[in-house]
Amino acid sequence: MRTILFAGLLGAFLMLGFVLIHAEQVDPVPDRAPPVDFHHLPWTDGETLTYLISWTAFEAAQGIFVAQEKGDHWEFRLSLASRGLVDDTYPFTGAFWSFVDEDPWRSVEYGEYRFEPHRIVKERTRIDYMEQQGTRENWMKGEKKVFPITQDGIDDLGSMLYHLRAFAWKPGDKYTMFVYENNSEKQGEVECQARETRAFGIWPKQPVLRLQALPTKGTRRRGSLMIWMTDDARHLPLHAELHFLYGSFSIDLTKAEKTLPVTH
Repeated sequence: MRTILFAGLLGAFLMLGFVLIHAEQVDPVPDRAPPVDFHHLPWTDGETLTYLISWTAFEAAQGIFVAQEKGDHWEFRLSLASRGLVDDTYPFTGAFWSFVDEDPWRSVEYGEYRFEPHRIVKERTRIDYMEQQGTRENWMKGEKKVFPITQDGIDDLGSMLYHLRAFAWKPGDKYTMFVYENNSEKQGEVECQARETRAFGIWPKQPVLRLQALPTKGTRRRGSLMIWMTDDARHLPLHAELHFLYGSFSIDLTKAEKTLPVTH
């Protein structure tokens, strides 16, 4: 149960991870992707977003996302640590990274250092689009696994949040995301359902976009994720609600640093 809880926490902080990895397979819906302006992305070099995740009424973990521009690509990093009751019963920390090319947007490397009681994960995956293959390196076991890639561009668990923010969403837009995890392809359908005016946590009432993410292919158990992001140039995800077999999580933005101006 503790391992299941950790998987849920991790997936919640990575926004789509758990939904895509643990849902039943259904036929995907063709995507209708909104446009992306790669010269005017909704975040800045050094933007830092801090999230609190709660499990029912309890604080469970904190995650900090950092975006860094590296000239020819973006690097996204997440630091994750347990809090509250979870930290008392099953303490964990994790450092995750993702290197992403622009135009086309696609992950070229991602990995993690994760520390749980009696378990350590250190691994890296590199994607070679010319050869249509990925290479997953398990540094703890000294193992290497090569697997086929069938898409021209994929996401990973660390880059999906930024990919969603990059789109110029309007109600009715849909997009199918492709994620390779544990050497196999998963898919998820994301739809912009509505524009609303809502207040969340420390954030005042303001126009937001409501996105729903549902699993489609390559996974086992059902789940759903709802995300509310600001309907402005920042596309800040303010709040998310994750529901799956073992319970519900809520994710709230508690601090946003080095973001674009609201009027940008």
